[in-house]
Amino acid sequence: MSAFQPHAESSSNRQLDHPPQILVVDDDAAALRLLATGLTAAKFEVRTAATGEEALAMIKKHPPDLAVLDFEMPGLNGAEVCARIRSSEIVSVKELPIIMLTAHAGEADEVRCLEAGANDFVTKPVSRAVLQARIQTQLRLRTYARQLEEWRTIQEADLSSARATQRAMVPRETPETPGWKVGAYFEPLIQVGGDIYGWERLTDGRWLFWLADGTGHGAAAALVTALTAHLFSKAAEVATSPSDILAAVNRDFLRAVGGSVFMTACCAIVEDNGTIAFSSAGHPPLMIRRSNGTVEAHWPEKTILGLRPGLDLGWSTVKLERGDVALLYTDGFFSFRGPEGERFTHEIIGQVLAEGSVENETIEEVLARVRARSNGGPADDDLAAISLHCVGQT
Repeated sequence: MSAFQPHAESSSNRQLDHPPQILVVDDDAAALRLLATGLTAAKFEVRTAATGEEALAMIKKHPPDLAVLDFEMPGLNGAEVCARIRSSEIVSVKELPIIMLTAHAGEADEVRCLEAGANDFVTKPVSRAVLQARIQTQLRLRTYARQLEEWRTIQEADLSSARATQRAMVPRETPETPGWKVGAYFEPLIQVGGDIYGWERLTDGRWLFWLADGTGHGAAAALVTALTAHLFSKAAEVATSPSDILAAVNRDFLRAVGGSVFMTACCAIVEDNGTIAFSSAGHPPLMIRRSNGTVEAHWPEKTILGLRPGLDLGWSTVKLERGDVALLYTDGFFSFRGPEGERFTHEIIGQVLAEGSVENETIEEVLARVRARSNGGPADDDLAAISLHCVGQT
């Protein structure tokens, strides 16, 4: 075993607010003394233990930054000490980096060390340079892991805040609309999605229902959906047709995001007598199921919001009778896959819609039938939908 020589302090050492604390465990007093002397000279703070039991007591009381364990010791050997460390409920103990020292260089012994839970191993006689390099590597990896955990904690806090913001934008209760029974569904892919919907009562008494699908997910998507909800509410104060509303939203959306974010959107203005005025920008088609089971698809304009100013969309009018249902939905419905792995299309959504009952069907029941048609895999996009069931004048 070669003697240790002092080395310059590494960047890993400087990342800690104290010299790295190393616990060295070996029943051989001479080997233990040499290891401790060498590591101290290399700017480590060293503690020592002669048995596995003593090491566990020291780790429980004050976990070091890394442990160097001799594999073959009387009483609790290195593997048993390692197993107890890994079974600890204390995170700082359970995740303690461990380098095992073994007197053998065979592959089977290397596997035994790693299976015991060691992060790395060094064979005896111990090389000063190798052990120090292995220690620095494990300390560096632990620093990276801690930084990643801190980043994840911050990201989760951001997502939690963004989720609360988005949920506040999504209406909690459907409106009481004369002549209509309204249903709505919202399920983001992760905590926060790019889908959003809403409704507004216009100044002339009619109701506006709108749905939008922005690019992306996460905290940025929450900001976009909050902006979208505000813009539709603002447009509803002055616009009188669905195409005018989408044009107004596009104009203000483009001013806010400068062409860096895009979204599809659609809106429907409904009247008490069953009339729907509909306009869309790149959104999936408006699906209408008649009371006799036939299904119609009303296609959108081939453009999206946020792409260019001066959006000039057309709009159409369709009349629903009692028992007819209109469905507005995002393309998350197309992210389901059939038995052969093929993505769903509007034809499949139409078939599913046609299978429903005329009376008292909910949007959740429609989605349940969509899932039943799939291969059982989850959707890989946000899901949002609004159903407008014409129930006639009450």
